Amino acid sequence: MQRNEHITSLGFRLESTQDAALLGPLLSACGLEPLEHDATEQMSESEYIMATTLAGGIAACVGWTRCGDAVVIHSLAVAQPSRGSGVGASLLASALAYVMDGNPVEAVYLATEQASRFFALFGFVSLEEGEVSDDVMAHPSFAREYEGARICMVRHYLLTPRGLDQCAFRLLENEGEGGEGSLPPGAVVFFKQTGAMIEASYRGGPVVRGHILGRIEQDEISYRWHAYTTRDDVTYGSGELVISSLEDGRRELRERGVEDGLAMREV
Repeated sequence: MQRNEHITSLGFRLESTQDAALLGPLLSACGLEPLEHDATEQMSESEYIMATTLAGGIAACVGWTRCGDAVVIHSLAVAQPSRGSGVGASLLASALAYVMDGNPVEAVYLATEQASRFFALFGFVSLEEGEVSDDVMAHPSFAREYEGARICMVRHYLLTPRGLDQCAFRLLENEGEGGEGSLPPGAVVFFKQTGAMIEASYRGGPVVRGHILGRIEQDEISYRWHAYTTRDDVTYGSGELVISSLEDGRRELRERGVEDGLAMREV
């Protein structure tokens, strides 16, 4: 599992499991059902990562299944006391990073009734059910009946990059100048782009709220940042990021000229 000090800063541990029954009470409390299916050549067993409290309680989880040459996310649940903390976003980013770092796929699918705006922040876009492959449509989370309106969504990785609008990045390193006491690894940075203007928002650890404003030109971003911290301080700074592409279609942003400086990877 990747570095995730963000989860630790929220008071949780990051753990993995394939025991869906263990997550039953949390899923039921969130109106979901544990996914039950037999693994086949086309469909793997479900995998889950979860955020647990120091006392062993489960605060949040996300589950997925490999289905042919794609992945289907079928469960994302956050207990009521932990909602609004950012743990759900961090878990989803961790799950996508786990999938893509270990055995990357071209597309990740999901079906949702109420959370389409949340998933759109991670680059998921809506599509018609007829656009979903037969392998994915055979997955239990797509095959089951829904009481409300279901929205099918997909996140493609090998399409031509579309700028940074509605893209989420997971912080890898933040050890350069100003790094200590700031945003911890594992935190999620959400980008918006309008023309050459770049904006981003983030939080986690001692950062109550942070904001980036900058300009993108080809593969470089010049930016300024400011953040409000738990010490009631306002910190700020500036820098330059270089954009590079990975073989699996994701991108990395790394601070120019600063060893072990700011680095983040697309989720």
